Amino acid sequence: MGKGTNKLDAITRQNELLEEQNKLLREQNDFLRKSKSVSAIDNQEVFIENIDSDEMRNGFLVTSHRKKLWNVQIGLLKEFDRICKKHDIKWFVFSGTLIGAVRHKGFIPWDDDVDVFMFRPDYEKFKRVVAQELQPPYFLDAWFNYRLESEESPDSPSDNSLQFVPLQQEKDFAGWFPFWPMIKIRDSRTSMIQWPNRKHVNQGIWIDIFAFDFAPPFIEKQQEINWQIAKELLWMIAFPDNVKKAMENNQRFYLPHESMKKFMGLKHKERTLQFESFMAKSFFDSECVADFRDYIIAGRKIAYNTKDFEKIIYLPFEKIEVPVPAGYENILAARYGDWHKLIYAPSHVSDYSVDISYKDYFAKVANKSPIKENDQIVGVLLEEQND
Repeated sequence: MGKGTNKLDAITRQNELLEEQNKLLREQNDFLRKSKSVSAIDNQEVFIENIDSDEMRNGFLVTSHRKKLWNVQIGLLKEFDRICKKHDIKWFVFSGTLIGAVRHKGFIPWDDDVDVFMFRPDYEKFKRVVAQELQPPYFLDAWFNYRLESEESPDSPSDNSLQFVPLQQEKDFAGWFPFWPMIKIRDSRTSMIQWPNRKHVNQGIWIDIFAFDFAPPFIEKQQEINWQIAKELLWMIAFPDNVKKAMENNQRFYLPHESMKKFMGLKHKERTLQFESFMAKSFFDSECVADFRDYIIAGRKIAYNTKDFEKIIYLPFEKIEVPVPAGYENILAARYGDWHKLIYAPSHVSDYSVDISYKDYFAKVANKSPIKENDQIVGVLLEEQND
């Protein structure tokens, strides 16, 4: 009885907090919209049912504010799909978005991003065409389009077309974006603030785009060697200080130390593009594929059977349909184990808006107390549901 009472109290308190938050967000957004001529939801097709109403999904109160975030992300997904259809590029949803499509016929209620994947050859094809296809307000935010403060020098003029990463960011967030391979498409009319100390970079609402690469087991020795070299290349991008210390301690690598020093002497953009070029040249029709970033940086070491991706089917996702691998049962089991079980994950960000750009956010909102969803109480609620 005591546990049931606590659960009811948690549900009641969660709903009170989220309803209060939504009221404040509506007031804030109404104020901000009065000063804007264009919003990301103005004249946009609506992809979410009852977008202006709060709704309970799996014991979680999905606010209209969150639904509008989802709506912008589906708009980004539609633009991404337009480019892929035009250039005959095969893609599919993955990770939490795949769970959402299969289990919820839409977003996981507490999710706030979209993950799409493609095999390396399609990813490389997408890279070749996306810059020419995207038009404002859409923005290409790729890990290879950054410059680092540590590589700046008076003798080397900066490429101001590249987004800038300050030295403190390099130290505090080594191994995080843009130090691992991924592409984001953003809506510049919006804000989704992941880096409060990086006011100069685009922080519009985004979707994530990743590549699948070859993975063990390997038939030929050279395939295994290429895998090890790729791992070393990525480590030199994500954790260069760790690699340098290992070299000082005479640790052995597949690559010669001189080649590694030369690689780490390149600018970030050159290193990332060389890594992706190596992955493209090394790709082969392997028995298994992997999210190399997840395998190496996150250390999950999960490889997926290529046969599970041979056929793509379409499943409902809110008011649209999305492509998913036909072997999603095997894929999700390999990735999550019991993926039917509801497991709460915190949001990526606390501050986001479809009504104000990231530029206006930093100018008008950033110094004020942010309105946050209460992840702690929601987490307690869902853990009790899973018991």
